[in-house]
Amino acid sequence: MRPETLLDFMGVAEHLKCNMRHSRMTDHRRESVAEHTYRLCVFAWLVKEEFPDCDMDKVMKMCLFHDLGEALTGDIPAFVKTDDDRETEGDALTLLTAMLPGKERQELDELFGELEREETMEAKIVHALDKMETLIQHNEADIATWLPLEYDLQMTYGEKECMADPYLTKLREVIRQISEDKITAEGEDRESSYYIRKDIENMHLSEVTDLLRSTEWAEDRTEEMIRKSMENSCPYGLFLKAGTGEGRIKESSMAGKDRQIGFARVLTDGVTTFYLMDFVIEEKYRSQGFGTILMDRIMKENGHLYGMLHTKDAKAFYEKYGFRAIGDTKTTEEIYMEKPCS
Repeated sequence: MRPETLLDFMGVAEHLKCNMRHSRMTDHRRESVAEHTYRLCVFAWLVKEEFPDCDMDKVMKMCLFHDLGEALTGDIPAFVKTDDDRETEGDALTLLTAMLPGKERQELDELFGELEREETMEAKIVHALDKMETLIQHNEADIATWLPLEYDLQMTYGEKECMADPYLTKLREVIRQISEDKITAEGEDRESSYYIRKDIENMHLSEVTDLLRSTEWAEDRTEEMIRKSMENSCPYGLFLKAGTGEGRIKESSMAGKDRQIGFARVLTDGVTTFYLMDFVIEEKYRSQGFGTILMDRIMKENGHLYGMLHTKDAKAFYEKYGFRAIGDTKTTEEIYMEKPCS
């Protein structure tokens, strides 16, 4: 390999040292993609004797390069990653491997293809270890750095991947138990810092007004219009409890007052159909799982009905709940979506 090519590729790989992941370390700083990759390789080496029939050298190579695309895209947490993000990462890999000579390029392309298809035992091992390394890191971090949704994720993340082998399943169960013990030992309740309420009498009108006016679609609504819209629908509010500490939630609630940071309302007959409207999370609390928490509650109570909504830029989020775009989405600014009753 030409020295210039080698150094160019090394320069790109250096970005993995700079790009930070969501996970926190025991010293409270965020880990880099490179740090995650290094320990994933250590993880693979430690379990190699458990898989005598597998090509563990290939597993090590897959671990070494599995997040290479993030040198260009940066890390996107699994709980907010969309299909578009995955496509962007795939494009980044194509650009990166194109930097290499034919032999090395072919080798990496084949490894990435095998990982993506997840058909071989080697690929399944890498996917399982990748998710468990993340879980281990969360267990090692201060629980104050956990987001609300991570209390559930620590119980469920990677379960499917770890079913590929009895040893992986056993290891996943041990990690889950450590998570449960950590929550118990710290005396934390995953809903201790936030709660959801329904009905207009529980909404903070001024805060709902601020939330809606921060959006493009409701920036001109008056407080009276917003109040009337809540009277004629079923409003949902997501609240942070007063005194919520910095760490698990990035900003504290106002002293002495629970703060409403999320809002949505549902129009429904309660029997056949519901229409979801005005779904919004305060900007500084986005990408922390609060949108998922609020949407989970709404779908728990209404998801059995035929559902409708429209959105401009949250299509992937609603697809997770069974909504699908209808009509020609390329010719309209807003995307109309529906889900069947269940």
